[in-house]
Amino acid sequence: MSPPADRALPAASTRPGGRLRRSIRRRRRLRQWLLIYLGVVVVVGLLSGIFWNRLVTLPSYQVSDDFRATIQETGWAAFAATDVTWAVIGLIAGLILGGVAWLFFRANGAWSTLIAGLGAGIAAGICLAVGQFIGPRGFDDRIAKADPGDLVRIDFAAHTWLPLMAWVGGAMLVLLVGALVQRERWISHVPQAGGGEASEPSR
Repeated sequence: MSPPADRALPAASTRPGGRLRRSIRRRRRLRQWLLIYLGVVVVVGLLSGIFWNRLVTLPSYQVSDDFRATIQETGWAAFAATDVTWAVIGLIAGLILGGVAWLFFRANGAWSTLIAGLGAGIAAGICLAVGQFIGPRGFDDRIAKADPGDLVRIDFAAHTWLPLMAWVGGAMLVLLVGALVQRERWISHVPQAGGGEASEPSR
């Protein structure tokens, strides 16, 4: 005996308006996660900038009796320390932001990788701005006011944008690895060609 016609109707979720409501809910959820992720990006950028500034030891120029500023040879090597430290911090921060992006946006496919990369880039910019704002700054004014024998540290600044790649690369790496792991798990659950049952994933 066939079921009554009214019981054969599609569920509410498959009615014309149901799909639209689901789409609206997904968009609202995505906007909420984006706002939360943006907050995480800002916090990571701020903390990274403070830590970066405190971690780096800047070289100093010494003012001689004739008011000439000189720097020791070992000080020249310290010029690169700012950029190297920014890259190392950026790699760690990028991995953290990539992990958060994976938790929030992994269902959005390739968009999740783009979101992670943009978030890491924004955090890197915030880190740079905070580190340079803390300083020291205004080297020309400080060296002009220095007396003989004074040590004047150089400005806190990045000398190249290459460390930015560490920030973005670290974040995107997490998404790429996560996508590969998820793909392997999906393949392990696909039934074999002979019609056998899906193989259990290895533990």
